[in-house]
Amino acid sequence: MNTSLTGLNRINRFLTMLSRVNRTIVRADSPDQLYFDVCNIAVESGLFQFSWIGLVDPSTGEFRKMAQCGEIKDFPQANTVLGNTANLVLQKQSEVLCNDLSDSQHGQPAHLEMHAHGFQSMAGLPLREMDHVIGVFLLYCDGANAFDADISDLLTEVADDISFSLGHMRAEQQRIAGKSKLYYLAFYDAQTGLPNRAMLDERLPKLAVLADRKGSMLTLVDIRLQRVEQIVQVLGKLAMDDVLRTVASRLDACRGASGLVVQLAHDEFAIVSHDLADGELIDAFARQVRDVLSQAVKTEDREVFLQFGIGVAAYPLHDPEIGNLLRRARAATERCTGEEGYRLYSADLDRGLEQRVQMLADLHRALERHEFVLHFQPQLNLKTGIVVGVEALLRWHRPQHGLVSPAHFIPLLEEAGLMPKVGGWVLRTACRQAKAWQNAGLPPLRMAVNLSAQQFRSADLVQTVQSALEEAGLDPEFLELELTESLILESAEQTIVMMHQLKALGVTLSLDDFGTGYSSLSYLRRYPIDRIKIDQSFVRDMMEHPGSAALVRSILAMASNLGLKTIAEGVETKGQHGYLRKQMCQEMQGFLYSRAVLPQDIVQLLTSNGKLQLSDESSHADYTLLIVDDEPNVLTSLKRVFRKEGWLTLTASSAAEGFELLATHDVGVIMSDQRMPGTTGTEFLHAVKEMYPDTVRLLLTGYADFSTVIDAVNRGDLYKVLSKPIEDAALRENIHQAFRRFEVFAENRRLMQRVEVLESMYPDTNDAEIGR
Repeated sequence: MNTSLTGLNRINRFLTMLSRVNRTIVRADSPDQLYFDVCNIAVESGLFQFSWIGLVDPSTGEFRKMAQCGEIKDFPQANTVLGNTANLVLQKQSEVLCNDLSDSQHGQPAHLEMHAHGFQSMAGLPLREMDHVIGVFLLYCDGANAFDADISDLLTEVADDISFSLGHMRAEQQRIAGKSKLYYLAFYDAQTGLPNRAMLDERLPKLAVLADRKGSMLTLVDIRLQRVEQIVQVLGKLAMDDVLRTVASRLDACRGASGLVVQLAHDEFAIVSHDLADGELIDAFARQVRDVLSQAVKTEDREVFLQFGIGVAAYPLHDPEIGNLLRRARAATERCTGEEGYRLYSADLDRGLEQRVQMLADLHRALERHEFVLHFQPQLNLKTGIVVGVEALLRWHRPQHGLVSPAHFIPLLEEAGLMPKVGGWVLRTACRQAKAWQNAGLPPLRMAVNLSAQQFRSADLVQTVQSALEEAGLDPEFLELELTESLILESAEQTIVMMHQLKALGVTLSLDDFGTGYSSLSYLRRYPIDRIKIDQSFVRDMMEHPGSAALVRSILAMASNLGLKTIAEGVETKGQHGYLRKQMCQEMQGFLYSRAVLPQDIVQLLTSNGKLQLSDESSHADYTLLIVDDEPNVLTSLKRVFRKEGWLTLTASSAAEGFELLATHDVGVIMSDQRMPGTTGTEFLHAVKEMYPDTVRLLLTGYADFSTVIDAVNRGDLYKVLSKPIEDAALRENIHQAFRRFEVFAENRRLMQRVEVLESMYPDTNDAEIGR
């Protein structure tokens, strides 16, 4: 309040303010509009520099800010301090006046905090409903002794008028809404306490006016949480509610003094700010939101890391119509990809949305226009190389666009709810095709068909599968239904019941993309699954990354223990094929043999010796030595040294070539140089030990970091380190010793296998009896 004004002038200005407040009360359609307007009127009158209204949250007893006008710079704890001041009013149940906030002897800590930020006096007015204090109206000015008896009486009148209006509005809302439908429920999310979409629609035009006045932009940040339903399946609904409340609290904390946080849906939030003046500030704000959401959320004894998409749009930068702002931000969210974690709106995104809408319209007609076709990818027995089955894969021939990638149209089918209908067509067509091949005299093939989550939830799924088999005349043993890990996690008990009903038809069940989800071993034991399909991401990386190879070995071992068959997808190289064979994987599919092809191409493959033709790279030699060195002359020289030794000598000029040879040959001894392109000999041999622990590994080097070599020896990565130069005879002797060591390992392994067989045949026999 400007204390240089005379007392009469102050009262006149206050009466003018009171008149404006009363006019606002008459026009206001909602309490939130009233809070917003009253705060602005108080500051615009020139009497006060800052105003704030907060309501008591019934669930926590804490104050939630509803509106404010004026700024407090460099004061992130402002809301907490203001809430503490409001609590003084709540405790007293009447107004609180302080004409000297600097009074350290009698003042409250909250008063002193506000004085430190430039304020000299304050008034706190209770807002009542049915004689209960439900909120507080705080007013601050930069002059001391601003509130005399006359001003105090007028302040009480303002508070009484606002309280009367609130009571009237709430009574009217109760009358309109009916049974207990309070304003809070109409404009706030009951779970998180945040304003909802209705509040956003009401506030946006007013915030746009404020942005225009300030010459800034009104920025809307749309936030879409991803994979929420999967988290619910793992953690449970109550824990997920805690996660959402934590997210709401963190977003509320980073919105800024004049921002608005809104919950648009169970998995969608928005933040609105009218204080960002340029693109750099908008970009910085988006990064702040991203960083807040990237932090772990703790719930009970777990940490949850959320995946999310963030889209940003600004008025009038991206659209002069404020009503389009949310749509623009959502368009950016839909296309949010990459490491940035957020996407700014651009006109190109709308063109992408138009294409998406048109594609959806075309998909609705695609089935009746016979635009869908099935391609089939062969599945082979890894030992024999013979085709034992095919997987049916959906393709779409879109007129004037050609063949559309499944990655583009399958998600749209699911979004539009068309998967049950299209999936039923796939099932019937695949069964008919399998029977047609049998009728043509081809060997019976297992037909694998993917089931979508929407199909699996259909009440008539079992009947649909049975009808497809009966219509085609196909024996159920030749139909395999592929389910994903995420699908079987949903409602696990009901899922197990449904799977048993499908098994009762005589079909087999496989678990697709195994290793990419959250399935536990305890659940896996309960599912009536016949086959596990190893995800192609593990197959692709296993030749270069020991971690992926270890995962593949673990999956195969687990499947063996559970009596499940295995198939690896995405096999593209001889090395991958050889490694999977060595690890006793039973089947494969991938480009090494064939892409997904048309039905007539399957016939061609099967009638022209459809066996996987790989040259037999194994040797009849007793031992195989692998030498890895990036210098061709060295490889040639070393191979010449061993030419009369009677063992097979293989050479590779890189780690990648070495892994390929290891996968396709039974290598006993490996000798590697320390210097290699992209890696070192010790790193390569460490990876070899992880993937092929029975090999004997030697390092041949002219120089070395001795600490690195010693560490490698201590880890068991190396059998010996040989220094260059070395005499030929000494080199041959060291290799002979390595092969003798390898033979000891091989003999021990054979003995262990014999013991395991005997233990399985005579489980009650003790170790001593088995030894005899």
